[in-house]
Amino acid sequence: MSRDWLLFLADIIEHGERVERLVRDQDLDSFEQDEVLRQAILFSLLIIGEATKQLPQSLRDAEPSVNWRGAAGLRDIIVHQYFGLDTEILWDAASVHIPRLLDAARHLQQELEQNADE
Repeated sequence: MSRDWLLFLADIIEHGERVERLVRDQDLDSFEQDEVLRQAILFSLLIIGEATKQLPQSLRDAEPSVNWRGAAGLRDIIVHQYFGLDTEILWDAASVHIPRLLDAARHLQQELEQNADE
């Protein structure tokens, strides 16, 4: 079943916003201590990474400041090397990189909506 890539962009935004809410008022220590928080963030990182892989390369190229490859690569690590996950790397992805990726995804969505209105 084929899915429109615009829906994958929406998934990135939805899960990026979820990660932002989850990390708000948290720090690495609370992240390491809270299993439910870690699992929720891990799931959203997985969705974001998979959705990133489904975006057209031209769309990813339009936001070169974002490490799209890193998001997709983190998904692969979560799936295939889950036994070696490092909480500091996951925290860094959630608290530093996801906000950047989310800003870019929102910007792309806004541009696409504006172009559709024209």
